[in-house]
Amino acid sequence: MRRDDTLSLPRPRNNRTLKHGASVGRNDKKGKASPARRVVVGSLVTCLIVAVVIGGRSVVHSVNEWTEIQQITIVGLDRLSREEVITKMNLSKNSSLWSIDVDRLVGQVEAHPWIRSMTLDRVFPHSLAVQVEERQPAAVLAVSKKGYFLDKEGHLLPGETAKANEALPVLAGMAPKFFNEHVDESHRRARQGIHLAALLSEHFPGRPRVNVAHEHTTIIDLPRIRVQFGQEAEQQWQRFLVLYPSVKEVIGRQSQEVDLRYSQKVILRKRTL
Repeated sequence: MRRDDTLSLPRPRNNRTLKHGASVGRNDKKGKASPARRVVVGSLVTCLIVAVVIGGRSVVHSVNEWTEIQQITIVGLDRLSREEVITKMNLSKNSSLWSIDVDRLVGQVEAHPWIRSMTLDRVFPHSLAVQVEERQPAAVLAVSKKGYFLDKEGHLLPGETAKANEALPVLAGMAPKFFNEHVDESHRRARQGIHLAALLSEHFPGRPRVNVAHEHTTIIDLPRIRVQFGQEAEQQWQRFLVLYPSVKEVIGRQSQEVDLRYSQKVILRKRTL
């Protein structure tokens, strides 16, 4: 065959760049559409959040209006007035059962020195029920010519008392300033003195006078007996009760001083003061 007659075979096509380019173009269109779609979606989400917030505020406002406090019932008051408790609660205007912080209210009221505890219950739709437990005088703290009440836990109660129940024991040896500067220690001494005075009153007549001036010694005076306690007062008292039947007659005839401060000993001597 002649060279001129040689068949020319078709050339192989190069990579289809056109189609490939076309594909990339479609992706570009999608990419260009994505920001607009995101804007639309973002706007819808924002509108939804705003609607939820506005709707939520409307719901809260409606609930607060529906549960607005219109009545407060307080029981358990003796020394304190209703107005004093209301003042300590310090409720804001238009407070509702839904919006109040119960723990905060209880804490504010219990900060009053005459209030031992308070419970508060919501009574829907418009009422608060308050139960107050006041501190009760359990002793009189004698300071010079003045007197102050103490409760059984050793808390100094405000206000002088010119006239107190004659059955209450009288504590001496601590000034009101000591209660402010040494809270735990003053409460401990007063609490122990009041407790020991009650134990002695079960067996001996008269009004106990309790000296708590010393950290580790409590001295209690009654008409027929003086008892000195040390650190382990409860155990010392139990030891005395074991011996008491055998010395009861002696104490009845003559005033005695009983010293229980020493381990495993009960010392009796004639009372001189």
